[in-house]
Amino acid sequence: MQHTRLIAALALAGLLVPAAAPAANICAWNYDPLDTWYDSEIGQTINSAWWVEQVLEAQGHTVDVYNTTFPTDISGYDAVFCLMGWYRC
Repeated sequence: MQHTRLIAALALAGLLVPAAAPAANICAWNYDPLDTWYDSEIGQTINSAWWVEQVLEAQGHTVDVYNTTFPTDISGYDAVFCLMGWYRC
């Protein structure tokens, strides 16, 4: 029973903390920008970073997307997302 309460409390904290957090400056490294597919929901071809960028910006965050090359200085970012794409041989 206590485990259930602990899990519920952690889940609730996970939902409330991002809502109370200030906007962050986020780096999204899109390692493989050529990995694209057609998304019928929006009617265009997108890559791995597209939806990540849309969701983060909708939450009020600033997102800088770097294609292929990882930035040399990430000290100005609050979070870094490394989007690796799909493995192709």
